Amino acid sequence: MPKLILGPEEVLCRGKFIEMWRTPFTDRDSGKKGYWEFVRRKTLGRIVAVVGLTPDRQIILTKNFRVPLGGYILEYCAGLADRRNETEVELARRELLEETGYVCDQFTLLMSGPFNAGLNADELVVYFGTNARRESEPQLEPAEDIEVVLIPAKDLAKFLANPPPGLSIDLKLWALLPFLSSTFSIP
Repeated sequence: MPKLILGPEEVLCRGKFIEMWRTPFTDRDSGKKGYWEFVRRKTLGRIVAVVGLTPDRQIILTKNFRVPLGGYILEYCAGLADRRNETEVELARRELLEETGYVCDQFTLLMSGPFNAGLNADELVVYFGTNARRESEPQLEPAEDIEVVLIPAKDLAKFLANPPPGLSIDLKLWALLPFLSSTFSIP
């Protein structure tokens, strides 16, 4: 049984892309009351991320300017479910092409689940694409500042541990290493 007794949720703020919510709670042990604030995105499903692997075994990631951080972060190529009836694999394929100009032959589900669960109610699903090849120039939206970053798969751990100055690393990228090691025998 959870320690907290939750009350009804209420919307505090509605933005174009997100909503801020709060829910009252009571600590079952002490009786102390409080509120938990959290964020929900206005999407039609989970956030979909994709990592491509080229035939010469390079990992495709993105260097993305993130306004809340005021800087660049190395991360998965990703997008929000914003089209009705689009499958997660179709979204992964579309986002990879739009943000990087690459296409893949096949997509494999790597992992899925909540992240940053103390702040948001989002879930992320990560797909791995094989035989990635450049098909076009990226087609970025006006607010996107994204660069394609190709990293030899065998050097990924070293790169993540020693990024160039001014580039932060999304911690979720570390989850790639066990997959690459077990599936592709890449250290």
